[in-house]
Amino acid sequence: MSSEILVVAALGRPFTLGTLYDARKDKLIPGFTLWDDEVLQESTVESCQPSSAFEIIASDSIDDKSSLMDIEASLKASFLGGLVEVGGSAKYLNDTKKFKNQSRVTLQYKATTSFKQLMTHLGTKHVEYSEYFQNIEATHVVIGILYGANAFFVFDSDKIDSSNVQDIQGSMEAVIKKIPSVEIAGRGAVQLTSEESDITNSFSCKFHGDFFLTSNPTTFEDAVQTYQQLPQMMGKENAVPMTVWLVPLVHFYSEAPKLMADSSSPILRKVRNTLEAMRQLEMRCNDSLEDDIVKLFPLVRKKLSNFRKFCNDYMLNLRGTIAKKLQSIRSGGEDESAMLKLFEQNLRSPFNLDSLNMWMECEEREINVLRSCVDIIEEAKHKVVLSENQMVRELLDSKVQHAVCYVFTYVTDCDPYLKVLSDFSDSPTSKPKKFRPSTKDYWYASDDVPEMMREKARLFYNLAKDMDNRCVRFLVALIINPKEEGAAIHYYREGIQIINDFTKPYIPPVKTIQDRRELLWYDCELTLDPDTAHPALTLSEGNKKAMSGEPKPFDNNPERFKHHQQVLCDKGLSGRHYWEVEWSGYVCAGVTYRAISRTESDSGGLLGHNEGSWGFDYYPNSGYNHISNNQKLTVTVSSPGFARLGVYLDWPAGTLSYYMVTTTWVTHLHTFQTRFTEAVYPGFQFGDPKLNCKGQIKLL
Repeated sequence: MSSEILVVAALGRPFTLGTLYDARKDKLIPGFTLWDDEVLQESTVESCQPSSAFEIIASDSIDDKSSLMDIEASLKASFLGGLVEVGGSAKYLNDTKKFKNQSRVTLQYKATTSFKQLMTHLGTKHVEYSEYFQNIEATHVVIGILYGANAFFVFDSDKIDSSNVQDIQGSMEAVIKKIPSVEIAGRGAVQLTSEESDITNSFSCKFHGDFFLTSNPTTFEDAVQTYQQLPQMMGKENAVPMTVWLVPLVHFYSEAPKLMADSSSPILRKVRNTLEAMRQLEMRCNDSLEDDIVKLFPLVRKKLSNFRKFCNDYMLNLRGTIAKKLQSIRSGGEDESAMLKLFEQNLRSPFNLDSLNMWMECEEREINVLRSCVDIIEEAKHKVVLSENQMVRELLDSKVQHAVCYVFTYVTDCDPYLKVLSDFSDSPTSKPKKFRPSTKDYWYASDDVPEMMREKARLFYNLAKDMDNRCVRFLVALIINPKEEGAAIHYYREGIQIINDFTKPYIPPVKTIQDRRELLWYDCELTLDPDTAHPALTLSEGNKKAMSGEPKPFDNNPERFKHHQQVLCDKGLSGRHYWEVEWSGYVCAGVTYRAISRTESDSGGLLGHNEGSWGFDYYPNSGYNHISNNQKLTVTVSSPGFARLGVYLDWPAGTLSYYMVTTTWVTHLHTFQTRFTEAVYPGFQFGDPKLNCKGQIKLL
């Protein structure tokens, strides 16, 4: 080993002929050469070695990157261990994908210009010995350098769905292969088909090179133009060391330090595989941290962030230890068993790859379980509350009478495995204990709890999907409660939790309802339809208010009532709905099928005076009546002249109920019992032209 010539990649390091090098650390010794400048110049032979090459890879592995840069296994291990600080184009080695679910394609342009070497007749008689030389820590001297330049164009997509990574990567690779043949128009525009343009617009570009550019390319168009300029920029004055030949220093000074040994290929592969696996794990963690679901759950995000930090800290320490072991083995202080022992310790530690990957798989399952629930309720009209304060604000909103909250109860940042990683990170010198995450510790590892959560999500969705109610709010929140398995549906009324396991609203028999809040669950916001309004009616306040007056000119809209001073609301109702109206003067409030006559002049076109409508009216001088099928019956009211009327339609049950309304209470007035056959439209009749009576209403 000590007598062999080494060939190493320069990796952006400032090599010159005669420079000393410590192969044990893969480190240049600056400020000293074995021969003086005059001897070096006289003994240097230079030969032209022009070449250029173009290569594309769709891999981000350290093996493929090293292959592009002609890095042999030992130097690769030094780089992975942090011994080598790279520069120039070699910074490409440090440019790794952030996400696993990300497409990457790299274009390399490589050129060589010349080869310089020292004549073989140089020997010890020309060596400049000194006391400094005897104390220097070097094992080799540079005797040959191949000059040239490397350029790497790294094209990345954004984070994408895992199922699309290969397709996107294939499309990127196909377009990038065309770069050498892309034509540049007079003004530098890149000529691409529309399909190719769409592809190139979807990814970014980074440049790592040994060329001096006024600005680095960031787009595909920039990369094409830069690539085509590179051959003209190449020349001796722009060339940098690419490959270096090193001779052991013992040929010139017998007491010089020696490279005693190097790690075998299996050991070097273990170093590479371990560090590469840790990098893959970090990318998976980054993928999860960018997931929209994780952004909804701060505690899950906290777990992933802590896991990534623990892994990064451990990997930093591991790289430092690997670097020390490599130096010790190369110096002869230890043999390969020292490196094997290091990896055995890793296997016994909580940071062993099997345990790390198992935890990550469990966390990805948790995210997918949460996603399956969120996807179910996504179309429902709900609001996600990320904090307790935000939830309190929503519950105490003066407009909200009822709130239904889908609660994730098991999502927490407490994790037994993360606690073990934290303890081990705090005391890395303690005796390592292997810890394998137990699936029993994670609720999402079972099938029963996630399925129950999805069932509750479907129930929540069914409650919320058709709800269009100002008084009811649907929330999704995180409230840790181990007593409630996985998820629960909480019901709140005026900010106070009433039910822990809500399934459906309870409404008493319509004739016994007294609490107004029970009806507000079905609150329905209505708007009057101006196309149906009789010409004597004036609509205002966004078609919420109507009052009778003198007839005005009108169009011939077939929906408009021609003879009776009536107006309908703009939507038909089925299901359960409740609305309130302020009324004064003569008003009849009712519902009707859409087909009610608009042109009849007799009573058949009035609300309640036919088989397809029902009404409740008020004559200030004579009182209240309920009207259906042309039958009018008097209703006794305890507080005549009340200002607010409530109407509750239970279409499935076939009931239409009227209530006298105060701030918090309602008093039942009358209920129609029938069988509805189609949607009904709320409507109003005003005044009596014969008696010169007027009326007005305002929908609330």
